[in-house]
Amino acid sequence: MKKEKKKKVSPPPVDTPEPLSEEEIAMVKAAMAARDVDRSTLPSKDNSDSAKLRRFIKKNKIFTAACVVLSLFVVALLVLLTVVAVNRALENKVNTDDFTVIIGDETYTVKYKSAMRDDILYIDMYKIAEYAELTKTGKADNVKFTAAPDQYLRFEDESEFAVINGAMVEMEGKATVNKEVCEIPFNFLTAVLGKGNQNGLRVTLDTDTNTVKITRRMYAPDDKDVITPVEILFYSDSFNIIQSIQRVTEEEPEYEYSIDVSQYLANIDPEDAESYLVLANKQTPLGENYSPEDLIKLECRTNKTMYLRKDAANALYAMMLAMTADGITDVFVTSAYRSYSYQVGLFDKYVNNHMADGMTREEAEAAALEYSAKPGTSEHQTGLCLDFMTEDMGALDESFENTAAFRWLSENAYKYGFILRYEEDKVETTGYKYEPWHYRFVGRTAATEIYNSGLCLEEYLALN
Repeated sequence: MKKEKKKKVSPPPVDTPEPLSEEEIAMVKAAMAARDVDRSTLPSKDNSDSAKLRRFIKKNKIFTAACVVLSLFVVALLVLLTVVAVNRALENKVNTDDFTVIIGDETYTVKYKSAMRDDILYIDMYKIAEYAELTKTGKADNVKFTAAPDQYLRFEDESEFAVINGAMVEMEGKATVNKEVCEIPFNFLTAVLGKGNQNGLRVTLDTDTNTVKITRRMYAPDDKDVITPVEILFYSDSFNIIQSIQRVTEEEPEYEYSIDVSQYLANIDPEDAESYLVLANKQTPLGENYSPEDLIKLECRTNKTMYLRKDAANALYAMMLAMTADGITDVFVTSAYRSYSYQVGLFDKYVNNHMADGMTREEAEAAALEYSAKPGTSEHQTGLCLDFMTEDMGALDESFENTAAFRWLSENAYKYGFILRYEEDKVETTGYKYEPWHYRFVGRTAATEIYNSGLCLEEYLALN
């Protein structure tokens, strides 16, 4: 069978475009010539930050406006804070101008560096006391200013403690007390005068001009033409009281005696009581030349010739009469006034006794100091103290506290102006061991205050 030949299929005919006419060709050429621009002459595109920012602003106008408003607010806030900070700095700026002190009609200037110590303003109490007519007593390094019997201040050199009417308080700085000045913290003075406007002494400070002004308040009673100063008062209310003593008022206490002491009362309670508060201890020596001028021989029963100052001797005589009246007849005085030279020999004897037991001199002196005093530091040199014994005692020792005499003295000695000097619980303060036989004359007022308060003499003197 013969294969049939496939017929060749031809593609469909394509329409051939008609060629452009010469007129059309000319039109095309003219159009192309018009669009053919030389791009080298065109400016390049600006891609700088400022150009980008401008293009961004044009595209984001609302966002841009919000940012501008926020920026203005932040700037305004910073300006305000700066103004506040500057004002605060100006307010807190320390005024370092010299101080002008006006006390009554007197005006004087104090250098800033002299008035300020450790950022604390100090003022001289001597000048204030003179203006306010306060009574000044005491020693060069321990001074007392008194406005009334129950209104006083006491300061001690290099001490941060002061005493206000018998109450020991702490100041913000240490006082400087010597013959020339008594400089105390200014804030202490303003606090001790109280917060009200009733005090007779007014103290102010103007920090803008560094001016201290001190004036007296005066008043004129309705029924009088004279002008009278307002009473000066001292307050301890705003202070932390470290220690205080019970004061003796004019009405209290009432003293009961077993004998008539009227002829001895001037001795028991002497007017110059402060002269009997002399302190003699390891820290406060009397010196080689100290000797009381009013020593008299003791007339009460003794085993040897002894002396005491006149008032102390007469007060002792009254006390011994009272003890006898109350049935205490076996007690006598075994030691009273001792001179400096006597104490030299006594202390050396104690030291030599310890050295004989094998101690070095340093060890022997330390042992002797527990119960005896170096020359110049013995209280016996004041002529105001004495040692008691009873007939049954073989030596001067603590067995005295078991006697009727000790029990009587514990309850009555203060009425005659005497105190137990070295108590058992005051060893660290006095520097001496317990001595129940050792009594010291200080006058009835001080003895009563010491008796009521439980203080030793060192503590009492620190508060007065």
